[in-house]
Amino acid sequence: MGVHQQLKYTAKTRWFSKNFDIEGNISIDGEKKCIIAFNKDQWEGPIEKKRLVCRYFTTMEETMDSKAKGGNFKGGIELSITHSLIQSYEIKHPAPVFYAQIPGVKVLIRFVRGWRFWGTRWTFPLLPEQKGDKLQMILAKGVVGPGRNYKLYIGKKLIGRVDGKPIKKEYEIEIYDEDYAKDKTFGRYMILFGLTCEFMDDAKKIVKRLFKKMKSTGTSDYIPPKSEMDLFRNPRMMRR
Repeated sequence: MGVHQQLKYTAKTRWFSKNFDIEGNISIDGEKKCIIAFNKDQWEGPIEKKRLVCRYFTTMEETMDSKAKGGNFKGGIELSITHSLIQSYEIKHPAPVFYAQIPGVKVLIRFVRGWRFWGTRWTFPLLPEQKGDKLQMILAKGVVGPGRNYKLYIGKKLIGRVDGKPIKKEYEIEIYDEDYAKDKTFGRYMILFGLTCEFMDDAKKIVKRLFKKMKSTGTSDYIPPKSEMDLFRNPRMMRR
């Protein structure tokens, strides 16, 4: 997509940053529904200035009255290098941490890489939204072999999968459980985890390089940007 198309998204929503590039799309049941954009130049820049913010939006379409339809922010992920270093120090292995945000959902959940002797594992929570809901944990276990494939479990129950083809930059998502498939918030989290899959390896390389320097000293030269420090703010101390 050209610059004109990107400007239309920028004009439609504040969530589409001026430094975003449109780099992909999301199809549901074979129909293109959304576009994917992220800060490509900043992500591919020097390590001390790297920052990743990736978001997806409904596809914009021209209408008969020349007003664009769509362009709505649906969700996004952000790599927190600071939280990644903390998690890495805890498990003694490079462990990227991504924050996931969905409009209308007040909480920020984290996709966290854990330690697994053979293969990879990530976890993220499903936090109670309504009275009677319970805290649940999603375990994404990497399938050993080519590609970037994950099976997602709640306890021992297999509820979904992500089938990744990194060379083609394609990720197929399937939710097996009927109840979770109907849950729109869970569906968005699955999409965001699929987006995260594309950046997992590069994020691990960045965190590994920074973690190596602090492994023995417990001290890092990495200077967290304000955007990451804000994630540590105590909500009880914020002025209303």
